[in-house]
Amino acid sequence: MSDNTGGVDQKGKMEFTLKDFIGIYKEKRKKILTVSLILGLLAAVLVYFVMDPIFLSYGTIKTSGKVLGLNLGIGGSEIGEFGEVLTGTSYTKELALYQNILLSRRCLEETIIRFDLMERYKYKNMQKAIKDMRENIVYIVKDIVSGTMDVGVYEKDPVKSKEITEFLIRQLDIINIEMNRQNARNQRDFIQERYEASIVDLTDAEDSLKQFQDVYGISPELQVMEVSELEIKLEAEIESEKIKLELLEKILTGNQDEVAYQREKINLLEQRLFKLQNSTDNSSKLQLKGSPDVVLNFIRLKRNVEIQNKILSVLLPLYEQAKIEEKKEMPTILVLDQPFVPDEKTKPKRIITILTFMFIGFIFSYGFFFVKKQLKRIEGTTG
Repeated sequence: MSDNTGGVDQKGKMEFTLKDFIGIYKEKRKKILTVSLILGLLAAVLVYFVMDPIFLSYGTIKTSGKVLGLNLGIGGSEIGEFGEVLTGTSYTKELALYQNILLSRRCLEETIIRFDLMERYKYKNMQKAIKDMRENIVYIVKDIVSGTMDVGVYEKDPVKSKEITEFLIRQLDIINIEMNRQNARNQRDFIQERYEASIVDLTDAEDSLKQFQDVYGISPELQVMEVSELEIKLEAEIESEKIKLELLEKILTGNQDEVAYQREKINLLEQRLFKLQNSTDNSSKLQLKGSPDVVLNFIRLKRNVEIQNKILSVLLPLYEQAKIEEKKEMPTILVLDQPFVPDEKTKPKRIITILTFMFIGFIFSYGFFFVKKQLKRIEGTTG
């Protein structure tokens, strides 16, 4: 029993209470505060006399709201509603693209070489220079709501900070224009190939219709033409929408909402055509009884010409506009505020740095005396 009681007493001696913590501070207060003040003075010397002041010059840019202006429509007969999908007017996407361009290896390498930053900051290699630029020198803040972005540079020299910021903004515009032109060139190549194939198809369809008329010399009855008019329009519209879907699948990924929407629209049009062709109320040409095969063949040939004309009417304006976009060099960003020469330093924060060092000194010195006293108590209980 006496051994158990003694063990409890020893355990009780090992426990620290709030009074013990306060007692350590009262006992070693002068030494703790002295260490804190010494570190504070060292920090003051460091930030006032050793560390160079860092200045920040920045400019505010805004997206022009249009990257590539190919106009495609899926919401109606007029071309244009679908332009937002390809132009990327989403501020989030465009600002993210701008940030990636500014932090790209190409842009940063040109900046480092242009201002000789390898020598200025004594970088060992280009990779370390680019990493430091991304993490510590380039300043980027995005405002998604308004579609604006602040672009700046931290530098010891306020004038050079302004010059580097101006260079970055110019490089952003140059690289973005080049990317837009390359995008337009790729789309122009694809549309041109499809356009040339459509011209051949239209020529073949027109020649077949002409040969048919040369042989039979007839014109279908107005009644048959009126009955089949709706079906011809539906088939032409389906083919036109398929061309748009083909263009979308070349430009966008297959799982995006716009592609799914276009596929659903084509399915609905095909269902409507199927019902029309298989109706029993003689509203479709395929249900007409007693119509000569010659008339039906003429309608089919004329329908092919209509379809090819519809395809060309979609491709031609896109082809012409893609050629214009390929040559366009208009600025893609708007500069709301030009970079300026800063009057006040941004870093280091002197007061915050000094207080931080003093707090660290307080914690470490108090911890030292706490551990020291704890070790003495352990030695006392074991002895």
